[in-house]
Amino acid sequence: MSKKSVSFMLLRFNDGWEFAKGEPVHFAPVELPHDWLIADTSNLYQSGVGWYRRELDAGFLKEGQRLFLRFDGVYMDSTLYVNDQYVGEWKYGYTAFEFDITEHIHKGPGNILLLRVNYQTPCERWYTGAGIYRDVFLKVKNSCHFVSDGIYITTFLKDGRWHYEVDAEVETGGRPYEVRHTLLGAENGIKAWDVDAPHLYMLRSELIVDGEVTDIEETRFGFRTIAFDPDEGFFLNGRHMKLKGICLHHDLGALGAAVHPDAIRRQLTLFKAMGANAIRTAHNPPAKVFMDIADEMGFLVMSELLDVWRQPKNPYDYARFFDAWIEKDVASWIRRDRNHPSVIMWSIGNEIPDTHNDAEGGVETLRRLMALVRQHDPKGHAPITLCSNYMPWENTQKCADIIKLIGYNYGEKLYHEHHLAHPDWIIYGSETCSTAQSRGIYHFPLSKSILSDDDLQCSALGNSATSWGAKSVEACIRADRDASFSLGHFIWAGQDYIGEPTPYHTKNSYLGHVDTAGFPKDSYYLFQAAWTDYKKAPMVHLFPYWDFSPGQMIDVRVCSNAPWVELFLNGNSLGKRALGDSIVTDWQIPYEPGTLRAVAYDENHCMVAQTCRQSFGDVESLRLSSETFGELMFVTITAVDKEGRLVENANCRVRVSVSGGKLLGLDNGDATDYEQYQTDNKRLFSGKLLAIIRLQDGSTPQITATIDPSDIPVRKIELTARGYTVTARVFPENATYKDLYWRLTDAGGIDSPLGSLEVSENGLSATVTPKGDGDVYVRCAAKNGRGHITLISQCKLTITGMGKPFLDPYAFISGGLYNCSNTELTNGNERGVATLRDGESHVGFKDLDFGDYGSDELTLWLFPLDKDPFTFEVWEGMPLEGGSLLLTAFYDKGSIWNTYQEVTYKLPRRLRGITTLCLVFRQKVHIKGFRFRKFEKAFQRLQAAECDHISGDSFLIRDGAVEQIGNNVTLVYDNMDFGETGAGRIELCWRTHLSKNPITIVFSGDGEELRQMVEISRADNWDTRVFTLDSRVYGKKTVSFIFLPGCSLDLAWFRFLE
Repeated sequence: MSKKSVSFMLLRFNDGWEFAKGEPVHFAPVELPHDWLIADTSNLYQSGVGWYRRELDAGFLKEGQRLFLRFDGVYMDSTLYVNDQYVGEWKYGYTAFEFDITEHIHKGPGNILLLRVNYQTPCERWYTGAGIYRDVFLKVKNSCHFVSDGIYITTFLKDGRWHYEVDAEVETGGRPYEVRHTLLGAENGIKAWDVDAPHLYMLRSELIVDGEVTDIEETRFGFRTIAFDPDEGFFLNGRHMKLKGICLHHDLGALGAAVHPDAIRRQLTLFKAMGANAIRTAHNPPAKVFMDIADEMGFLVMSELLDVWRQPKNPYDYARFFDAWIEKDVASWIRRDRNHPSVIMWSIGNEIPDTHNDAEGGVETLRRLMALVRQHDPKGHAPITLCSNYMPWENTQKCADIIKLIGYNYGEKLYHEHHLAHPDWIIYGSETCSTAQSRGIYHFPLSKSILSDDDLQCSALGNSATSWGAKSVEACIRADRDASFSLGHFIWAGQDYIGEPTPYHTKNSYLGHVDTAGFPKDSYYLFQAAWTDYKKAPMVHLFPYWDFSPGQMIDVRVCSNAPWVELFLNGNSLGKRALGDSIVTDWQIPYEPGTLRAVAYDENHCMVAQTCRQSFGDVESLRLSSETFGELMFVTITAVDKEGRLVENANCRVRVSVSGGKLLGLDNGDATDYEQYQTDNKRLFSGKLLAIIRLQDGSTPQITATIDPSDIPVRKIELTARGYTVTARVFPENATYKDLYWRLTDAGGIDSPLGSLEVSENGLSATVTPKGDGDVYVRCAAKNGRGHITLISQCKLTITGMGKPFLDPYAFISGGLYNCSNTELTNGNERGVATLRDGESHVGFKDLDFGDYGSDELTLWLFPLDKDPFTFEVWEGMPLEGGSLLLTAFYDKGSIWNTYQEVTYKLPRRLRGITTLCLVFRQKVHIKGFRFRKFEKAFQRLQAAECDHISGDSFLIRDGAVEQIGNNVTLVYDNMDFGETGAGRIELCWRTHLSKNPITIVFSGDGEELRQMVEISRADNWDTRVFTLDSRVYGKKTVSFIFLPGCSLDLAWFRFLE
């Protein structure tokens, strides 16, 4: 072979680019990878066109060589031009693509590369970013070369020894060739790639044509075997292993969608410490560098392709490109990543409606995708799977029967039934948990499930369950543990991501167990307790923080991976407990200042871990700590009091300055905070703020963080109660914001019918006026300059001696106030209630007091998850308790995500008195609540027989009328409220054969009595007439119709007119 030098290379090509928005003019330098949307948090989903430009000097290119431009990912719908010539386009934002630009360039400088990116929204259900958000590469190849992603390495174990086979695709123009492969790094033998020991090797592949090496590819890979069994689960290298997985979206908080390898490494380091061993790349292929890091760190990866097939979920999602582009995208997806040992499953879709709505079309598309995957991974480096929330229904089950390896999104209750019915199915949880939590925010009590609240946060205490997810983290863990045949599960979500802010309309999600800044929430430690071994890494975690109102009852939780825990308050033991098969135990403790300490013990009662929480005062200073990954430094800024104790509810504004480095952004993890990421000042959230700094020239940057004295929010409201009066004290006393907001609620934050609240003139106290027996919560809140509540403090009071309370149907009744049902219901958004997705849900409201007149006009606020029209039922009483069906109602307003829509229905009769309303649904619907229209009885057309009392010698009640009225008959109507406007006329409907019928109408009440004489004339058929009253009638009255001697008539109805 000739020793002549060869010229081929692969260069990262991220430098030297410029960017323009809108039109390709006024370009400015830009750093790649780049996400243009993250620069403005108030417009994270703004449609637009972006242009990227770079000049290329191609003088290095030799005769016969080819030049390729490769993009690892551009979001979305991009078109490449070179020297004003169209080169090609690529639609999907998550797959890699490249173009041979050789024919479009000239040797030497001055070549202009121009990439147009067309971002249109809504395109996904989460934040995508926009632009060249992944790496760009420039590839120089000789005319004879390996085809991109054409090296395919298969490893296997035979007779106790590792072997590998290589397939290589080449382009030689038909010329003969040979390929030589050399395994590098195996001088001391081959070790298996494993989650705990991720050994990697390099394969050097050389293409030899006419005795010359014309191309070299180096491919990193690992030796491993994987196996899946319907009864036994997953095996890696012959060792049984439960998948302890997380689902991850691709954005990186303050950095947006732009790929930063060092930020990814920090992220995955957190999840390694959590005990996770697997990642689902939801719901798209990840960046190439992500896969490289997963290989290096020993993560098992389910790589996912799509969130839609042919049926769209959004107007501008991938469904519009599917038919024309799916073959190219599957090829790109599989070929790029098929040599990664971390990949254990190829997921061809998430929650795909085609499989549910279109039986034949769904199966056809499924088979097509499976064939495409096998075309590019013919030796089955990883099996094909589907992740679905449609598993209760037949059509998707048919797809499952084809693919066999099936992931259940929130379908744990189906595991055992389906395992018995389909013994060849391999079952796992592709998406589980979905509890909502805001770091450091606690909504008490733990016993009350609270999804939505005034602060637009979700409780980190463990009592903020969504309508579709697990009841709690502990329930999620148990469901997987109790299904021994399951491969394991992937919890939603590993980290908060921008977008999908259920249950609110804020900036980012609440469903992660780490916030967007990378700060773990309490739920992170619950999983760590379940997923790690105390013999290797003992841990104990204690929450919440310890700073509340004196005497307030606080739920204290301790989780650990050790067998025993003990809790101390100010040195006194509150009990030592065995965790058994649990991971957490709870105490209820009246708050007193001091120190909480939790200790974990092994089976011999030897201490293996401990942690504490201390009471603290107001913020005195800031503390900085940092960790560095590559060229990024992540600085955590916390607040401390004068004793040096962490102020864990601090929310002061901090200003950050950096020299010797570049401040890339600030993030506090607060989903409600729309202040820019790319700024030098931001408020702490729950005591923390993250600064992300890029190092320069290898030097250590100088970082200064100072408290802004012009913006001092209230961090704590201390409440004390004396009788029914509650007084507030604000910390710090010099807070910038003085306005306080009071409410009287139940445990779930819903306005309480048990009393009313009167706030003092200075706003620092409020007094409850009791109306019914039970517990109420006096809430005092602060907005701290924001447009919504940011801080809530509450004081529980118990009311006695007032009797049983009733609900007022004429005021808004929250769905969360339902008090009877046929099944266990879940939290709805905005303090509503959510029905079952499959099966029948009875949502009952007992003890509604409609009064003696009642109402037949019902207004509901509904958020159905499906867009198709449906019917539901309205009952008086519970269906299983002898209730009566009032109405089968039709809903056809479709579905707007996280948005309630108002609908009004007319019932066939009025509901009166104290009764029960029940709504019956057979699909998933969030019910925010309802209200009945209140009809003032005094101004309605009242049937004569609707009187509250009747007396006299002669009368007959028939069809709502009082007939054959004779002498001395009196009809009495109570609770007639004429209001401040009053009534001046009365309309009567009667019939009589007499020419004169004298009637006295008596209005009594408020210590006065008014009398009005009316004389009714002959009418052989029903007749009506309006009579003017001598005096207007005001206020609440009892109205009596006294029929004087000589009367003989039939009275059908009457009504008063204003």
